[in-house]
Amino acid sequence: MSQPPLEPEDSRALYEDAPCGLLCTLENGTIERINRTLCGWLGVSAADVVGTRRLQDLLTVGCKIFHQTHWMPLLQIQGSVAEVQLELVHRDGHSFPVLVNAVRHEKRGRIEHELAVFVASDRRKYERELLAARKRAEELLESDRAAKAALSTAQSRLRLALESAHLLVWDVDVATGTRRYEAGVRRIIGRSSDGPVTAEMYLACIHPDDRAREQGALDEALAADGQGRCHAEYRLIGHDGVERVVSSSGRAFADETGNVAGFSGVLQDVTSWRRAEKALREQEQQASARALLAEQLVGIVSHDLRTPLNAAVLGASLLAGGDLTVPQARTVTRIHASANRASRLIADLLDFTQGRLGGGLRVQRREHDIHALVADTVEELKLAVPGRMIEHRRFGEGHVSADSDRVAQVVTNLCTNALTYGAADRPVTVTSRVSEHALSLEVHNFGAPIPRELLPHIFEPLRRGEQQIKLGSRSVGLGLYIVQEIAVAHGGQVTVHSRQEDGTSFVVTIPAQYEGKLQPATRIG
Repeated sequence: MSQPPLEPEDSRALYEDAPCGLLCTLENGTIERINRTLCGWLGVSAADVVGTRRLQDLLTVGCKIFHQTHWMPLLQIQGSVAEVQLELVHRDGHSFPVLVNAVRHEKRGRIEHELAVFVASDRRKYERELLAARKRAEELLESDRAAKAALSTAQSRLRLALESAHLLVWDVDVATGTRRYEAGVRRIIGRSSDGPVTAEMYLACIHPDDRAREQGALDEALAADGQGRCHAEYRLIGHDGVERVVSSSGRAFADETGNVAGFSGVLQDVTSWRRAEKALREQEQQASARALLAEQLVGIVSHDLRTPLNAAVLGASLLAGGDLTVPQARTVTRIHASANRASRLIADLLDFTQGRLGGGLRVQRREHDIHALVADTVEELKLAVPGRMIEHRRFGEGHVSADSDRVAQVVTNLCTNALTYGAADRPVTVTSRVSEHALSLEVHNFGAPIPRELLPHIFEPLRRGEQQIKLGSRSVGLGLYIVQEIAVAHGGQVTVHSRQEDGTSFVVTIPAQYEGKLQPATRIG
């Protein structure tokens, strides 16, 4: 159905009051026609601008330049332009943005431009809001990417920390009460196949005697208003039949209302730790038993043997002064020597008791010529072990403040040790060094080095080397312990170095002045 043609008045009203600004200009921009809508936007009448103003006169300075350099050349080339953004100037001087569509055509032998103008304030506002929203979206996207990257890094670090500590993760779905275990838990329940570990699989492995305690710890944590923690140590009997000890720790997390929203925990196989602790306790018990035995042995020797032994020594001395045959004299000499050895054994045991229970050995320091003292001790040892080579070397001035009996005891014990373990065809070397600040006694021998595993325990009492045991030595293993105690009592220390190519050296260092304020540690190298 065709519409009736518009009356001239209706057509004019439609043009003048159109919802957009309409105008027609000559090629140079002179305004030929303008509707009331655009005049209202500009605050002028048609009579003010038609024939007297150009389009350029209605633009801001920047838009005038754009009109001259871009808009007009584009219109001449294309014949039309659409949605060009310009700014018009109101009569009172303020500017407002518009979008302009223009068509170039020739009428009545001249070039005319017909323009439709739309106010763009709302559109610009919308565009600004759209750009701002886009910028916010991009910022949120970048923030989300950064958060995801940080989360990934944190998860990697957490996984590395968990793997380093041999920790395995488990949690509880609070809504259903179902436990969930990571795949690595297969190892501690003795399963080698792939696939998830279900709650039923894991709970079935908990030792029957421990199930109630493990479940009770979890129930208590879940019932503590989102602040609960649980820790339980229990046994697992894996599908491989191996019993393991597992430590389980976890905590609950609350939501904004304070209700439990989740529970996470970690598992750790502590079987080897508990075995090591058990072995350590057993070793401590054995050590205590050895110490008790040693104390009992010392008590027996000191109380029951010392008196009859003194009588034997005295009797041997009286017999030696009588008129004896040669065989009788030899027998008396052997009795006297055996009694002296027994006396030294008793002295060692008593020193051991004093060192262990009496707060350390007591020494009486006096000025002595240490070189002469060491030389005399070495000569006595040569007489006791004919056929073995013992050399003495001395350095520095010989006078030092020390307990002479204890120094002789150090030399005797270290030389005895060197003669026992050293090579029989190589000499044992005793070196005494005296300086302004310290006395140093070194005993060196060649031969098999001290085993590495024995070095940390070399100065412990009641320990003997394999060679002593093989030779049936009756030593109770106190010689080196007493050497250490004598060094400490003088404020010094003893060190040992033992290598195949260099031999074995024990070095006792005693400071020249010591008031009992320090407790030097024994060093082993």
